Amino acid sequence: MNDHLQAVSRVYGPETWDLYDVLDRSIDPRGPDVMHAWAAEHLRPESVILDVGCRDAAHLIRLVQASGASGAGVDPVHRLAEQARHAVTEARLDDRIEIVEGVVQDLPYPDDHFDLVWCREVLEVVDPLEAALSEVARVLRADGHVLVYTCFATDLLEPKEAATVLERSLATVSANLVQWTVEDAFVQAGLAVTRRDVIGTEWREYTEERTKPVSEALLRLARLRRQRDRIVEEVGQDIYDHVQASLHWLVYQFLGKLQPTMYLLRKPDPRKRKAVRRA
Repeated sequence: MNDHLQAVSRVYGPETWDLYDVLDRSIDPRGPDVMHAWAAEHLRPESVILDVGCRDAAHLIRLVQASGASGAGVDPVHRLAEQARHAVTEARLDDRIEIVEGVVQDLPYPDDHFDLVWCREVLEVVDPLEAALSEVARVLRADGHVLVYTCFATDLLEPKEAATVLERSLATVSANLVQWTVEDAFVQAGLAVTRRDVIGTEWREYTEERTKPVSEALLRLARLRRQRDRIVEEVGQDIYDHVQASLHWLVYQFLGKLQPTMYLLRKPDPRKRKAVRRA
């Protein structure tokens, strides 16, 4: 048997099919609830929570309901802020949650006001990042925590994908997809990293095993592209590009082109540092 036939025989041999059997078994990935579990460790009924980029306030509502705390949500998009207000009212939490239309770079709150800042899938589009994180640190109490979930580009993400799919169509800031850039911005804002957890593909595996959102995204991509001319004529090229990029965002996480990462940050208490020095 020549070398080529030997290679063909191997790749179609039992080792290949046995491996597929292994890959069909779940390896028990963690789901998105892990972020809420981290938050729960630092919340009490007297705590005050800030959700920056709160969207429909679903996470903020859940945090408040679970802990008995109070909170505020900030979002720059009028439609989302209105959705958040409606959701808060529906949850009967108007007396414990305030929703504000605004930006993270200019928060309408006094210094040292919040115990926990929740920041999920926001940093990728914030510009300038340093100003936003400094503002978060300003409104955070000493020894308070910031819980961040964000995505970084990996070596699998092609430069063209980053530039045309993500930056142009999703308004992501390319520098904010670089891990060392974001971690340096944490330091510059005076926030210390106490925990870092590379989520990788886990959350996507978890949800795909249950509700198949990535499969749905791929099907939508196929339908979007097959109807491209009609869709562009009806809604415009910009909307077409944005929807295409949004669907790619989910798939890129599943393929490892984007690496979701979670951080727990703490604002050090300067009084404690001074006490240590005196001792």
